[in-house]
Amino acid sequence: MIKSLQEEYGGIGYLRLRELGIFPIEVDKIVGSVGRPQDLDDRFRFKTPRPTQRYLAIKKAIEDGKVLPPIEVYKIRDEYYVLDGHHRVAAAKELHQRYIDAKVIQATPLNPKREDIIFNYRESFRERTGLDIELTEIGGYENLISQVSEYAKENGITFEEASKKWYKEVFLPVCEMIKRENIDRIIPDKTIGDLFIYISTHKWYRSEEAGKDIGFKEAIKSFKRLYRNQEGFRGRLLKRLQIRIFS
Repeated sequence: MIKSLQEEYGGIGYLRLRELGIFPIEVDKIVGSVGRPQDLDDRFRFKTPRPTQRYLAIKKAIEDGKVLPPIEVYKIRDEYYVLDGHHRVAAAKELHQRYIDAKVIQATPLNPKREDIIFNYRESFRERTGLDIELTEIGGYENLISQVSEYAKENGITFEEASKKWYKEVFLPVCEMIKRENIDRIIPDKTIGDLFIYISTHKWYRSEEAGKDIGFKEAIKSFKRLYRNQEGFRGRLLKRLQIRIFS
């Protein structure tokens, strides 16, 4: 079933709107309707016994390579809700068209959900670093920015240079170690980015206690032991690490 803008966000009155222009968007990211979700099936086709003549004409026009007017959509996070052009979207989906021209209106919720806030942090992080890392913790992106800044300072390079080198030389190798130790299976409700932050924060605590840098390999093994072996310790461990993330 397609999403309803009204059910998800309360309707247009609860959104701040800004026109972004006309450009191609991914058809697969069109997930909802502004005003007619109850009339449509999950492929955006109107619930009628047979396809309408209008739909068939639009489908044939696409098959013939004709240029159709752009649809009109609201963009929330990286998803699109159709305001005008449901037939064109339905035909595009049926024909497995990858892109469709659209007049895009950025819609920012006035009462954002938690996932909206995280998405905005993710977009800001991507704009600043050029990196796209998925997190579920609201304060996690600030933690990653701090790590990149510290890496830049330690290596005497710019923030832009550090973003790429830190990602290649620190983030990716640590993520591989996390996967080898199956920590992503032990804590399946967190992303690999979340786990990287938990491990790096645990490493900071353990290094402070030891008076030296214990390294990521030892931090991962220590984290795994503590998380798996101590009854009731898991929630306290993650809460402690989250306090460090947000401080």
